[in-house]
Amino acid sequence: MVRLVVPLTATVLLVAGCASPGVARRPPARRPTPRTTTVAARAREVANAFMAQLKTGSYAAQWSELAPLAKEQWPSEAARSAMLGAKFQGASHITSFSLGPVGPAPTWVSPENPSQVVRGGMTIPVSVTFAGPAALHPTGVAADYRQERLVLVANGRGAPEVLGEGPASLDAPVIEPAQLPQESASVPVLMYHVVAPFPIPSQWNSTYAYDLEYGLTVTPGQFAGQMAYLASVHAHAISLNRLADFLIYGLPLPSNPVVITFDDGRESPYQNAVPVLLHYGYTATFFVPSGMVGKFVRSLTGTNPQHYMSWTQIQTLADSGFWIEDHTLYDNVALWGLSSSLVTQLAGQTAQTLAQHTGRPVQFIAYSGPWPYPTPTGVGPSQTVLFSELGNLGYVGGVVDARVDSDQQTTSQIWQIPRVRMVPNEAGTGLSPWFS
Repeated sequence: MVRLVVPLTATVLLVAGCASPGVARRPPARRPTPRTTTVAARAREVANAFMAQLKTGSYAAQWSELAPLAKEQWPSEAARSAMLGAKFQGASHITSFSLGPVGPAPTWVSPENPSQVVRGGMTIPVSVTFAGPAALHPTGVAADYRQERLVLVANGRGAPEVLGEGPASLDAPVIEPAQLPQESASVPVLMYHVVAPFPIPSQWNSTYAYDLEYGLTVTPGQFAGQMAYLASVHAHAISLNRLADFLIYGLPLPSNPVVITFDDGRESPYQNAVPVLLHYGYTATFFVPSGMVGKFVRSLTGTNPQHYMSWTQIQTLADSGFWIEDHTLYDNVALWGLSSSLVTQLAGQTAQTLAQHTGRPVQFIAYSGPWPYPTPTGVGPSQTVLFSELGNLGYVGGVVDARVDSDQQTTSQIWQIPRVRMVPNEAGTGLSPWFS
């Protein structure tokens, strides 16, 4: 049998010849490709809707867009709506906003619990415009809201969720309403300085210098015992911003609130206290004299050693859920009674320096030197003038070092927030009177 072999080219020609003459062949129809939305585009859609709701006061609608961890930052949905309603009214009403490009957010850290960390989110810069920016207090706060940011995370089910709320966060910069409410609180504000082994007498050139350093020192073991006690009574460490949220907007405080503060910008709390704070999920406020950053100070004879945090360490604290606030330039001059220009040099400019390094506004100050009155509530004309000057420099309140410890705060005396001085050899149970 003879097999017919047809070249491939001939086969193609034969098939092509089967078409009707004069009729052009149509290419096969293509199925429509479904449009896909990138994760970044969806994040931007959510961010735009979230900010539009903030602008119109639709705070309840925002709740469903929050990530579970974001909701945990608030006492309740109703409390959140009430606070934002009190904050963004009158001159602080938001009239417009703009969003920047979507970018990666390697980490998000709760500003009230540094043990709550989320990685791999997306960040979107937000700029907000107010109805009356020039009328807002403290001075300059409107500019702070031009540098906010949202953080969103994918939930694996649908649209990304809002984790960092930017202008709507309970820790966003404080805006003082035209009419302040009258609130009072009982929150121990603990004041630490040095967390290190006790100083060695031979390293100090006088008994006075040694006694002063000794009186500022709490050993690492004592500090750990105090934090363990706070954990045992289920204390919640909060920021001064969070305290102000209650005093100014009425946002309910958590049970057993406590504010932990460190004065002077020493390096020892960074080395010895921060790991303990992270263990318990406690935030803290570090009052830093900007002129002392990175210094190693000692006398001409090589005695009286004092180590201060570096800018890198301060930035690490700010990025890790801790707060950086002002302690004047060198913490060596009391501000009351000074000229306005000198107050600006010793305080306002120092706050700007701290904010430039941390990327976060500074709204609280620890006054240099002891309070000139026995009790925190004592006040004179020079202090009243100072409070007004500090408000014009962007501050909201101040903490005092008075001879009488107290845990009582009021809205009208937010410039005189009292503290509890932590002294050497204080057992953890020594804090019990403040939590009974």
